Amino acid sequence: RARQLKKDGFVFDIGPTFYWMPDVFERFFKDFNTHSSNFYSLNKLHPAYQIYFGKKDSISIADNFEDIKQTFENIEKGSGAKLQKFINKAHRNYNIAIKDLVYKPGEHVFEIINHKTFLKLYEFVLTIKHQVSGYVKSKQLQKILEFPVLFLGAKPSNTPSFYNFMNYADFKLGTWHPKGGMYEVVKAMTTLAQSLGVKIITDSEVENIEIKNKSVTGVTTNSSYFPCDILLSGADYHHTETLLPKALRQYSESYWDKKTFAPSALLFYVGFNKKLQNVSHHTLFFDTDFEAHAKTIYDTKEWAEKPLF
Repeated sequence: RARQLKKDGFVFDIGPTFYWMPDVFERFFKDFNTHSSNFYSLNKLHPAYQIYFGKKDSISIADNFEDIKQTFENIEKGSGAKLQKFINKAHRNYNIAIKDLVYKPGEHVFEIINHKTFLKLYEFVLTIKHQVSGYVKSKQLQKILEFPVLFLGAKPSNTPSFYNFMNYADFKLGTWHPKGGMYEVVKAMTTLAQSLGVKIITDSEVENIEIKNKSVTGVTTNSSYFPCDILLSGADYHHTETLLPKALRQYSESYWDKKTFAPSALLFYVGFNKKLQNVSHHTLFFDTDFEAHAKTIYDTKEWAEKPLF
């Protein structure tokens, strides 16, 4: 949910700051016979990000895979070659998941159960945490390889190893940043949509989806009513269902109560009037217990006393 905050002369990205999988963005713009470069320019970050494990103990992730392999090798002998094998596996999963499965309409389970995914059944049983531990023994390297799946909203110990394709996106495709911030992507999509005749209405909260004879007839917002023949919702599934009459909801509240939702985060937007030295564009602090932090989020559901940030 990319947004932008402007305050006291500062501009903040609210929401995502990692521009990963540039090929996905290009595929979107290509669908409309254009390119992202017609709307915004990208810078590849070097380093992609830096992780601190202690006051003077940090690892920088370079902007190319060969340097990343060397970083791994310098920390644990033999891990460079193992990382290559791990990323090769992740690449194959990326081609299945990102270039194929995510574009399915989601109408039937057999869209995701096919001969390609069936042959990888074991990767849906094995967790990413378990798989990573089989490739590297260094706890720091393990955390680096486990980190990307946090974007999916689950613990590495509960995430199938098939999702290692996030590591391919991280190490092979790189971390980018649009000049002007992530909100440039929002502006680009807005400009493109409007050029195609789309009317965008903002600051208008949908309160109800109106139904007649089991067909959608329109939506009621906090300020107006909009009749429609077809309604597409980009909001969360659960939230969208709450806008429907209870009798027409596919799942009950008791069903949703048993589900684990991807968590949000406590965010602070702090502006400085000077450039901070020795701080990368993305700096992560894993200087406290990774597992304990995850446990407070997903298991005990309480504020961590010593959070990662």
